[in-house]
Amino acid sequence: MIGALRDGFEIRSVGLLPMKLPLRPMGSNPASGVEHDLVLTERKPELFHRYLALAVLRRKWREWRALGWRPDVVLVYNLSPVYNAFIRWLARAGTGPARVLLLLDSAQLGTPLPWLKRVRYHLKPLIVPDTEMLPAFHGVIGLSETLESMFRERGQPFLWMPGACEQPSHAPERMAPLGTQFSGGKRFGYFGALAAHSGILELLEVFQSSPTRSTLHIAGFGKLSSAIRDRCAQDSRLEFHGWLASTEDCQKFGRTCDVLVNPRPRGHGNENSFPSKVFAYALCGRIVLTTHLGGVEAVLGPGAVCFDESDFAPSLRQSLAKIEALPAEELARRGQAIREHVLADYSWPRQGARIAAFLRQFRDLALTDRRADQTIPPVRGCGS
Repeated sequence: MIGALRDGFEIRSVGLLPMKLPLRPMGSNPASGVEHDLVLTERKPELFHRYLALAVLRRKWREWRALGWRPDVVLVYNLSPVYNAFIRWLARAGTGPARVLLLLDSAQLGTPLPWLKRVRYHLKPLIVPDTEMLPAFHGVIGLSETLESMFRERGQPFLWMPGACEQPSHAPERMAPLGTQFSGGKRFGYFGALAAHSGILELLEVFQSSPTRSTLHIAGFGKLSSAIRDRCAQDSRLEFHGWLASTEDCQKFGRTCDVLVNPRPRGHGNENSFPSKVFAYALCGRIVLTTHLGGVEAVLGPGAVCFDESDFAPSLRQSLAKIEALPAEELARRGQAIREHVLADYSWPRQGARIAAFLRQFRDLALTDRRADQTIPPVRGCGS
């Protein structure tokens, strides 16, 4: 995303990393490959290092301003204690750049906080409930389509941006569906997080309770890895493939399946996020069976098969039977349609242009800050 925005903005980025690294003026995030202008860390003792990170961030901000940098927008990646405190500090000043939230997920929005937890939050330093932070932002970019109505009611500009995928450098290997090898059954696959929020246990339960001749292949890593490995050992229709080390390994695994499944259930904050693995699924060129949460149906297009997350088990069981009845040619056609739809509408250059257009509408909010100091020429940019 940052790469897609660089053509339209001067960007200075700050990384807040939960790693045991020393604070340093510049550095990179090993997970993303992004070279940050400032790297902060969260580590134990938690409260001390949060205050330290906040102090370093404020100092760097003042240094940038002293050198004449006047960004149009501060774009914040998710709600977290250090960033929340920094944004409230900017908001109290009454002038400055527009503040935009990039909301990846939230387990709190849309769910009332119990009064005891609310009291605890107010007593803990730097902890602010997500709902109470929202008024500090001029606009929101959200990964979940479900959030749009919430922000429309609040009168806050909202852009639904579920993410995107990199354009592959070459076409995927052509692989015929494998369903005919299993006496009429299909080869279903899942790769991703092996945790409660992913719905993988619910998928296993439905699959095992169905009189299906298909097989289910699971790959990934998480707290449920051992439990899933044990369950797979008890049923010949299930196979556990463990952790896939690279994106290429995920693609190879996905292309050995007839169908890829995204069984994300309600709860766990899933209504407020988007399953990023859906883009990896789409690039495999395979039909995808999925719930609707987050706007997945719109991203994948009509080639996908969706089941009702509010009636999870019965709806999933019906969808499994529906897909098993499809001929191999229809599976291949739908899988290719999904891949073409995602590559056409959800590439990073296309999504980057949409984000840039959304951010530019907030430029006028930064004029107040510029007029406060006409002696320093403004340098337009996007701080994140």
